[in-house]
Amino acid sequence: MQKSFIILHHSLTKDSETVSWGAIRKYHFLTLGWKNIGYAFGVELLGDSHEILFGRFPEERGAHCKNAMMNERGIGICVVGNFDVKVPTVGAWETTKKLVRWLMLKYSISSSAVIGHREAQAMDNVPLKQRKTCPGIMFNMEKFRMELSA
Repeated sequence: MQKSFIILHHSLTKDSETVSWGAIRKYHFLTLGWKNIGYAFGVELLGDSHEILFGRFPEERGAHCKNAMMNERGIGICVVGNFDVKVPTVGAWETTKKLVRWLMLKYSISSSAVIGHREAQAMDNVPLKQRKTCPGIMFNMEKFRMELSA
């Protein structure tokens, strides 16, 4: 199935400036029994800069958002951090924007199809009380989409 969305997530963990990506992969693989990490990409602070980390091939079916068939239709990106408690750093924001812009060009995806996990749940009419906050209540999706279009 053609990828037509980019889905943003957060790890709900503090970014400790070390590689958490391996721990996320291990959790998905060993604990949940998945064949790989659920996301195509991650963004994480490593040392003093944010890095883009590879998960599974974007063309593969993801394991990041079952709502609105986004595992099939969307490319999942996890930004390491808990954006329910603090806003993303400038580095995390800009690195994620750089990755998303590249994916938008590669897959011909518009900025309006860059959504948070919570927005995919809304597409499936999941009741508000049952929705995740992903990519965090302090991750401003409207502002992010607006900056992608600028």
